[in-house]
Amino acid sequence: MTRVDQNSTEDLLRHASPRPLPSPDVEAVVRAAVQDEWRELTGRRRTRRRFAQYAIAATVLVGVFATLNTFRTPVADVVRVAAIEKSFGSVFLLGEQAELRPTDELSNILSGQTIVTGNDAGLALAWGGGGSLRVDANTRIEFTDDKSVFVESGRIYFDSQLTSLVAGIDAGGSPDFMLQTPNGAVQHVGTQFMTAIDGDALVVSVREGSVLIDGAFHEHTATSGQQVSLVGQQRPSVLSIDRAGTAWDWVGRTTPAADVDGRTLHEFLTWACREMGLELKFEGTAEAVAHEAVLKGRIDTAPADAVRLRLATADLHSRIEGGVIYITD
Repeated sequence: MTRVDQNSTEDLLRHASPRPLPSPDVEAVVRAAVQDEWRELTGRRRTRRRFAQYAIAATVLVGVFATLNTFRTPVADVVRVAAIEKSFGSVFLLGEQAELRPTDELSNILSGQTIVTGNDAGLALAWGGGGSLRVDANTRIEFTDDKSVFVESGRIYFDSQLTSLVAGIDAGGSPDFMLQTPNGAVQHVGTQFMTAIDGDALVVSVREGSVLIDGAFHEHTATSGQQVSLVGQQRPSVLSIDRAGTAWDWVGRTTPAADVDGRTLHEFLTWACREMGLELKFEGTAEAVAHEAVLKGRIDTAPADAVRLRLATADLHSRIEGGVIYITD
């Protein structure tokens, strides 16, 4: 608009008559209508903002749950993996806060539990569907599941053969047994074997059968009468070891009680000699006497002591030579 047009418009407005002012009632109605429209408009804006905020929050939560589900590890079922057959000395269950709890009332071992033994302790367990697991003093062992254990330190012994003389509770699950250690894994193949963990050394001694050793750096198959040591990255060291003797004495101390009631002396001797790692042979009429003699009660002493006592009651004698126990009349 030019300057001339602006002057003309002002002259025209000056000559116009004044417009009447609205009444207070009309003004109030108009103001109320304007306020209602403003509230409705701003309400819609707030609703849209809130909806947008909720949508963003929901998107973030979905992302968080998706991430958690991606990294979530399925919770394994807790199962009974072993039953305690014999326990002596200081044996503890490791608590959730790494505290040591007494095991006086403990009869079964569950997956996920960790047992710690003191320097005066020993433990015998019926493992899974069969076999006997022994835990020596100063040992820390975690029962991973019904097929494996993890030995952090110490010494264990495993006998995969079932025996009817020991009334161990069937803990359920598989008779498979895998021993895991910080230095490698050991798997039995119908075996009696001992495994010791000492720092970076893994030592496996085989009394019967064979074991497969999958070390951190080397693999080896150990057979009866062999002791295999794996230390760090060094190649396996293989030595000959007797199936009986002082190296195995602690195993005899953890032998569970045997129920010999109604069993023959021959059955008992067969079991006891296997516990001691000895071959059983008879001389003269001793074998016939052993088949005829029937025993009573239970035996809860070391096998060597039990053999001497039971032979004396049958007027039989024994001697040990070269890994063989000879029973004679």
